[in-house]
Amino acid sequence: MNNRVPYVLNIGSGSINLDRFNYARMVVHLDSCYRSSTSMSAEEVEKFYIELDDKLETKHVLCNSDVFEFIERFPFKFHEVYAERIFEHMEFASGQIGRLLEGINRITTDETVLNIVVPNMALIAQMILDYEQNNSSYTSVELANRKLIINTECHNIRQDPHLSSWTPSLAKEYIEGEGTWKISQIVPKTNFAGRDIYMWIQCIKTYKDKQGE
Repeated sequence: MNNRVPYVLNIGSGSINLDRFNYARMVVHLDSCYRSSTSMSAEEVEKFYIELDDKLETKHVLCNSDVFEFIERFPFKFHEVYAERIFEHMEFASGQIGRLLEGINRITTDETVLNIVVPNMALIAQMILDYEQNNSSYTSVELANRKLIINTECHNIRQDPHLSSWTPSLAKEYIEGEGTWKISQIVPKTNFAGRDIYMWIQCIKTYKDKQGE
């Protein structure tokens, strides 16, 4: 095997920029919106994982499974995980955030890095306050764009609503309160998908701190 990261999981992947993952041996792009005719089931991904050859080109697999079905049944391990614009669709009160974190923990190695991107509600709150105070100075394009961002990032569409709010402090409580992951880095403001109201969070397994004691 070469020195590349062997197996990467991209949760809630949607449309994909394949060039981002050239460093990996195999990338599973997981999203229930994929058509069955152009993607694999979770069971088919398991078989592909076992039979994967060791050629240099990155293998990309589209998996049309429900995220919880996949993380709670997949029998193998990933070495890196991306969860971009997915955690805000998980409920805190019902335990979905914790369930997703624990499921990712189950199918990853001890050295796995988990990368999370979510809307930063602190930035959106600032945008709302600025809108109230300064909207008369906005151009028509700025008015339309900010109204769209405020509404989609707070509520999103009915078929796929946002169910939890994230800020740096809330992220720390959500993630580290579960006991399996520790935040190693937070970038409170990052540009993602053309919007600069997102937050990037990098997590590692909590056992690493315990080993160093």
